Amino acid sequence: MLTSCHTARIAYDERPENKQPVLERPAWPNYNLHNDRSFAAFSHIQTAQKGEGIYVQNEDGSMTGLPNTIYRCKDATYLCLDYIVPEKQELWFRRFTTGSALIDADTGDRYLLQRVEHFPIDQCFLTYGQKNETIRFVLVYPPLPPSVKCIQVYEASAESSQWMNGTGSITKPISIEDLRPHAKINQSSKKQERIIR
Repeated sequence: MLTSCHTARIAYDERPENKQPVLERPAWPNYNLHNDRSFAAFSHIQTAQKGEGIYVQNEDGSMTGLPNTIYRCKDATYLCLDYIVPEKQELWFRRFTTGSALIDADTGDRYLLQRVEHFPIDQCFLTYGQKNETIRFVLVYPPLPPSVKCIQVYEASAESSQWMNGTGSITKPISIEDLRPHAKINQSSKKQERIIR
């Protein structure tokens, strides 16, 4: 993926909408990674428009599994991951991991994941229902200084289980401007240039 890492002056985004999901079942006190019945379960998760985010390429050449959108705000940086729930998939699980970060592609500075709004970190959890809808997870990182133009999204490795191998991942560098919610609007509204002689 070729991308330009140049960006103009910063105009901050409004934070993304993110309603409180319904906790259908809390995690067991003796949560066990190898027992999915011990996972917390949620429904009525925030939805997003299909096609709002973009898929980013990992360093190993694979594509990220979820579209990414970044909201660059004064108080924090919000990374939205959108998942299209298949028609036949009533139940799904996910885990977010401590040590995950946004990395400044130019300096190597790491902006560590602070929390995932409404969901646990370092524990698998289940989502129910919402077939054919795009559900959104909002990850919160420290605010990025204006000097940060390109980032890599790093997902830390974690303990493996029968459902996941726990391997971490890191994306190729990508311009923050290409990930922001206005990027597609700006691209589609650009006037076609003509050469007149």
